[in-house]
Amino acid sequence: MDDNEILDFLEELAESLGLEISHEPIRLDEELGTRPGGFCLFKGRRLIIVNPHVSVREKIRILSKGIKHCDLEGIYIRPILRELLDAIPEYRPPISGTEDRESDEEAIDVEG
Repeated sequence: MDDNEILDFLEELAESLGLEISHEPIRLDEELGTRPGGFCLFKGRRLIIVNPHVSVREKIRILSKGIKHCDLEGIYIRPILRELLDAIPEYRPPISGTEDRESDEEAIDVEG
């Protein structure tokens, strides 16, 4: 399976988990330059932002790390994707998307 197929399957998986994928450049400022993307929570929406100018491998990394924020227990995932996701360390508790937020504060975690 080539990288483009893996990317397509990851996008399909992310969407089936209720994650929105946004393909847009992330420019913070002149000194910091652009960022490849990452997972964020924004006004109750679970987003994976992917800079369209990064390589296919980098897009796979961004989507994989974003998907790891979800509860994947009991969900069928293609073996090649499961292997890829299992190689990513758990660094935050999974979110279910059902939490009620008491405010409209933004919680953003865009990786660099």
